[in-house]
Amino acid sequence: ADRIISDFNTKSYGRLTILANWRLNIKKICDVSPVSFQPKPKIYSTVLFFEPKKKFFSLKNSKNLEKITRIFFMHRRKMIKKPFFQLFDKDKKLAFEMGINLNYRPQNLDIQTYLDLTKKYENLTS
Repeated sequence: ADRIISDFNTKSYGRLTILANWRLNIKKICDVSPVSFQPKPKIYSTVLFFEPKKKFFSLKNSKNLEKITRIFFMHRRKMIKKPFFQLFDKDKKLAFEMGINLNYRPQNLDIQTYLDLTKKYENLTS
């Protein structure tokens, strides 16, 4: 649950966060104590509410967002320069136009930036 609802610039932010929040509004309802279960687990559980968004960022193919996030988060502790150049053929100008610092790590980019990158990628490949 923490990985699904995390914010960018946090350790738990990743592909799951981006993919889940692209088309869904997700709210944390409550935490559930281990004593509520039999046998008792060693962790707390969380109840989440998933609601489809009425308007979401339009992409030609959802597989493109999966590909972009997979490539960026493959080495999550490394800078994004190498995966960015891999996807966009060493186009530093595009990074500058989008306001992306290539010295950032994948968790430093917000969901909207990944959606914008996917849209740019779709435009290049079509």
